[in-house]
Amino acid sequence: MFTCAWDTADVNRSVLPALLGAALLLGTVARAQDTVPPAPAPVPATPPVAPAPPVSPQPVPDPVTPPPAEPAPATPAPVAPKPVQPATPKPKGGLAPASVGLQVTLDAPLPLAVDGVKKYPNFNLTFDLDATRTAALRARGTITQSLDDDLRKFFARIPAKATDAHFEEFAEGWALVQRNGYTVDVEATRANVLAALKDPSAKRARVVFQTIMPKRTLDFFLKQGITAHLADGETNYYGSSAARVTNIHVGASHFQDVLLSGKEVSFNRMVGPIETSTGFVTGLVISGERTANGVGGGICQVSSTVFRALYNAGLPVVERRNHSYQVHYYDPQGLDATIYQPSQDLRFTNDTGGALWFQTEWDDKAANLRVSVFGKPRDFTVQVEKPRTLSSTPAPADRLIPDASVPAGQRRQVDWAAPGATIEVTRNFLRDGKVFRSDTLRSVYRPWPNIFLVGAKR
Repeated sequence: MFTCAWDTADVNRSVLPALLGAALLLGTVARAQDTVPPAPAPVPATPPVAPAPPVSPQPVPDPVTPPPAEPAPATPAPVAPKPVQPATPKPKGGLAPASVGLQVTLDAPLPLAVDGVKKYPNFNLTFDLDATRTAALRARGTITQSLDDDLRKFFARIPAKATDAHFEEFAEGWALVQRNGYTVDVEATRANVLAALKDPSAKRARVVFQTIMPKRTLDFFLKQGITAHLADGETNYYGSSAARVTNIHVGASHFQDVLLSGKEVSFNRMVGPIETSTGFVTGLVISGERTANGVGGGICQVSSTVFRALYNAGLPVVERRNHSYQVHYYDPQGLDATIYQPSQDLRFTNDTGGALWFQTEWDDKAANLRVSVFGKPRDFTVQVEKPRTLSSTPAPADRLIPDASVPAGQRRQVDWAAPGATIEVTRNFLRDGKVFRSDTLRSVYRPWPNIFLVGAKR
């Protein structure tokens, strides 16, 4: 049986429960024993299957055209909830101590940093031989073919490639983690196992290995003072077309493991040209008073998510324009940001006194995009209040646009009505629990009608 554990001696209690749950779990490998095999265990019940999400409405296009280019309005139907996945049963932690005869163990320090302080908890991977099998192997005094097969399967599960240091989120906070790789000396380890089998008092045989370091270590961050999680930004893109999802992936990748050391954050500079040559594809956008195809539809999902991360982190806003219409992808309204190259950008001042580090992740099943930003610790916290709607204007009457691509006598809806609104968001800065500064973000949205393309008479 393969197991994994952490030595808890050097880990802060504040992150200990999370770190214990983060260890790499190696599943049990079933194979022939060197003694008579026990009766097979009962098959566990199959966990419930997550319900499939409902059929999404026709996706709403995303604006990537300049003023008067306008974003897609909200659909009248509510956004479908994220599908709930069944809980995955946790693997058992190996054999009970009384039933373990011999453990083959890899012990190595796992470099991590909490609040800028390095810690080295022990990373432990084991292959457990039960007492009955151990006794049979000791009676033979040799490594059998079945044991050798199991050992090689165990070695194959030891991480061979190092992973660059990055921030990982645990149940009780963020930590910098550097996951090293290991090259196993197979013959030296087999010799250790054989020696342990020949020693009736031996309980453990150690894996002999060499450590492989990643290119980006903990020091990359610590030398620059990047030790604190500043904020996250999240949006949901449920109902997006395949083209829109592609553009979200391409745009968000420019904020995945990216260092920014300048005094200003410019979205357009970080993303670069939005062109087919840079990986973006053609999708639906709003151009003027109608929907049309354009490169990069969906990029505003990324700019709005980045905006929320930096706004939540308390950085001063230099340039930001809300969408002209309320778009359901960016609920809650009032915290969105549209961009158009080269005239419309999203810019913030980096007033942290150091570099910023961006990490991004997306989950297409849940249609969730998250951008996280890290940097030097701040001596204050930021509290963003819920958006307040100051006024609202009903959506206008439906708009019909003749279009030769639609068969005569038919019509196709391309946009959905959304009310106009003036929305404000207040951001408070607190030190020692007291507000010492506040600012207000105002967004004004125009009312937007249902738009139908109507087939012209031939």
